[in-house]
Amino acid sequence: MPLGFALLALGMLPALAAPARTDDVGPGPLPWRIGGPAGFTVDAAAFPDSAGHELEVYVRIPPSTLEALARDDDGAARLELTVQLRSAYGGRSQQTTRNLAIGAADSSGGFGKVVILHFPVRVGTQRLAVKLSDMLSRKRGLIYAGRHRVRSAHVEGEVEVPPAQADRDLSDIEFVWSEEAAPGESPFRHGDRRILPNPERLYGLLENDLRAFFVARARAADERPWHWVARVLNANGEVVTQREASAAAARWLEGHLVLDLAREPAGGYDLEVKAWQEGDEGALLRRAHFSIAWQRESWLRNPRDIEDNVHFLLQPDEEERFGLMPPGEQERYLDDFWSRRDPTPETAENETRTTYLQRIAYANRTYGRFGLGKGMFSDMGRVYIRYGEPSDVLRQVIPAGDATLSQILAQINATEDREAGTVARRGLGGDIRPFEVWIYEGEIPAPPDADPGVAQIFRRRRLLFLFVDEQGLGDYRLRYSTE
Repeated sequence: MPLGFALLALGMLPALAAPARTDDVGPGPLPWRIGGPAGFTVDAAAFPDSAGHELEVYVRIPPSTLEALARDDDGAARLELTVQLRSAYGGRSQQTTRNLAIGAADSSGGFGKVVILHFPVRVGTQRLAVKLSDMLSRKRGLIYAGRHRVRSAHVEGEVEVPPAQADRDLSDIEFVWSEEAAPGESPFRHGDRRILPNPERLYGLLENDLRAFFVARARAADERPWHWVARVLNANGEVVTQREASAAAARWLEGHLVLDLAREPAGGYDLEVKAWQEGDEGALLRRAHFSIAWQRESWLRNPRDIEDNVHFLLQPDEEERFGLMPPGEQERYLDDFWSRRDPTPETAENETRTTYLQRIAYANRTYGRFGLGKGMFSDMGRVYIRYGEPSDVLRQVIPAGDATLSQILAQINATEDREAGTVARRGLGGDIRPFEVWIYEGEIPAPPDADPGVAQIFRRRRLLFLFVDEQGLGDYRLRYSTE
C-alpha cells in the first residue's frame, strides 16, 4: 500500500543545561494525548543498537489540530515543535526544535502528520518534554493585550529505556500503521522497509491490520537461530490472534509482524512478544497496550472534545478514568453507556445519544461567548443539554415596570415550593438586570446521565430556572432553580 502521509524527520541540536528534577513524574504510561487547539500525541520506543541504545520519539499531529491551525492569506500554517530529553536525575540534556510548514493542500486525513525523532540514550529513566506551538495564532483576552502569545500545548513525563535480560536485549514494540519496500535513506526505515509509525497505538476503521516492529540482540558472538511469537490478548486475557516465526542464525533479530484485527470489537488490547534463541531455557518478553476503534470520531477528533462531551454523563472519578483511556477503550465505554439508554435497541440509531450530541452542538452555537469558553459549559448550556428546549421562556433584556427581576422573584416566592432565597438585588427603583426564566412542564424526559433503571421513577412534571446577566455582558448565570 502506498504511503499517503506526510513525514518529517528531526535531528539533534547541541545539548542544553538540564533543569533540576521535580517530583512530578508526568502524565503516566505512553502514549500521551494532549488536547486543545494545538493538541498532539506522543509515543516512544527504545531500541538496542551498535552504540548502546536509541530512543525513537513519535509525535502525531491529528486532523483536529491541523484543521484548527491559524493560516495566512495563502492558506499555509506554521508549527514549532520542541522536544527535550534528559536523564530523570539530571546530567546531559538533548533538545531539538524544528519549524514545520503546513501547506494549504496538506491533507487532514485520519492519520494526520507524524514526526519521528532519534536520540542516543542510556538504560534507565529519561525525562521527555514535548511542546507544539501554532506560530501564526494569537491568544486573545485582556491579559494578552499588547503581547503576542501563540497557542501551544506541552507535556512532560518519564519514559523507561529497558535494561538487558540475561545479557540479551529486546526492544520496545514499535506500532506501525503502514509499511512498504522503499530504496534509499530515510529516518522512517527499518531494514528494507519504509514505515509510518502509529503513535496513537490505534487500529480499526482506517487500518485494521496491526503492524509492529521489534529488535532483539544476543550476547557478543552468539549467533544461534531465533524464534519468536506474538500474541494479541483482549481485556479478559484471552488470545484473539497470534503469529509465530523463526529467523536465521545471527546475533541480531529484526521482527516484523502483521495481524488481522478486522473482526475484533472496539476496546483495549495487549500485544505480547516473546523471542528466544535455539536452546534457550527462557524467552525475552515485551508487552504493550493498544486499542481498536471503529468510529470515525475516535480517529479524527481532539481527545479534549471527546472528554468535554462526557463531562455531563460521568461522575468525577469516572471522568478521570475515562480521560486516561485510549481511543478504542473510550469508544467501547461510550457504546456500553448509550446502549443501556437506547429506547429502540432493535434499530440502528440510538435516539438518546443523537439527541444528546445535537443538544451539545446547539449549546455551543447558541450560548458560547467570546472569552467565556464553549457554550456547553455555560449555565444555560448545561440546563439545555440536560432537558432540551423549555416549554416557555420569559426573556427581559431591559426589564421595566412589573417585569423586573424583583417582581419575578416575588412571583417565584408566591408560587413555587422552593423560595428564591437571597438573590442579590441592584438598581434604583427595582432590579433592572437582564434575566431569563425557563419553564419545563408536562412529561419532562430524564437527563441523559440518569440511571436507566430508575429514570422513569424520578421524572418531574415542572421545572423552573432563573438566569441573570449580572454585568450586562451576555453572561447569564443560574441564580435559582426548582431542580
